[in-house]
Amino acid sequence: MATRKKKTETTTEWPKVTVGSHLTVTTYENGKTELKWDDEALARDVRAALASNEQPNTPKKRKSKKTDE
Repeated sequence: MATRKKKTETTTEWPKVTVGSHLTVTTYENGKTELKWDDEALARDVRAALASNEQPNTPKKRKSKKTDE
């Protein structure tokens, strides 16, 4: 299932910095790109995604067959 892309903060001056929930991308005028990860925020996002997709293990109810006697 696709999710909405979260808004990020971007600057218009050099170096350009894009800040996401767990990744910060810094792009310099000479083309160099630097990535900084926030491991705790990434783990939090992954735990939240897993928790939102968990389904309870409930057995499905079976319909009994009706017999005419």
